[in-house]
Amino acid sequence: MKRVHLFEFTDLPWYPQTFRSIQTDYLQFASTLGSGHKNLVPLFKKAMQHAETTEILDLCSGGTGPWIRLQEEFKQVGMDVKIKLTDKFPNPESVQRWGESSRQGIEYLSESIDAMKVPSHLKGMRTMFEGFHHFKPEQASLILRDAVENRTAIGIFEASLKPPLGFLILLLSPLMTLLSYLLVTPFITPRTFARFFWTYLIPIVPLATCWDGVISLLKVYSMRELKELTRPLQNQNYTWEIGQASTGTPIFAFTYLLGYPVK
Repeated sequence: MKRVHLFEFTDLPWYPQTFRSIQTDYLQFASTLGSGHKNLVPLFKKAMQHAETTEILDLCSGGTGPWIRLQEEFKQVGMDVKIKLTDKFPNPESVQRWGESSRQGIEYLSESIDAMKVPSHLKGMRTMFEGFHHFKPEQASLILRDAVENRTAIGIFEASLKPPLGFLILLLSPLMTLLSYLLVTPFITPRTFARFFWTYLIPIVPLATCWDGVISLLKVYSMRELKELTRPLQNQNYTWEIGQASTGTPIFAFTYLLGYPVK
């Protein structure tokens, strides 16, 4: 599989934790603005029923992603789901900023969890939002193979550009990211001196996010590439579904890969 796999700042071990926290806080804030995640609930329900689990183990969680909103969507359809968030560079303080009622049923593990080496004691449907593209094909294949071998469900979800506006949005995305940083930063908590200093006075973090955003869009696995990754993993005891779901906007769609065991 031929892919351009350029670096992202948040993947670099030396990237300062202060910058990483500011960036993941921004991404988490942005992920809560839309309402399209409700369109993914039927996919979760199907996979979790087949896997006979009510738990979710989220990988590469960053600043918590869409889970506060998704937990509310689960409750509205009568799903009682316990969610564990994990990351190689965990930021458990993120979830603590929400009210106690909002984060009920959501736990952010403080230990470092590598998505390619998930400890056996962590159970539940494995999920990944906007994180799968960080892995090269051979690494991505290992993540999927481990889910099959452990007979656990897995859901991969990434926002991808929709034609015909996709190419134009890709060109404009650095400017859009920079402007949105300047606009939304006052609303992101905690309102620390470091956040404002590295956003407005010396805008290193917004510029790093602009780079990461463009690279992320270029690296998102297409449906054709997802089919290629899952082809060696096809068997009668495990099912793969690949498709797209609406984000509620004309610009992006959720490209998803859903896997679950079948009897």
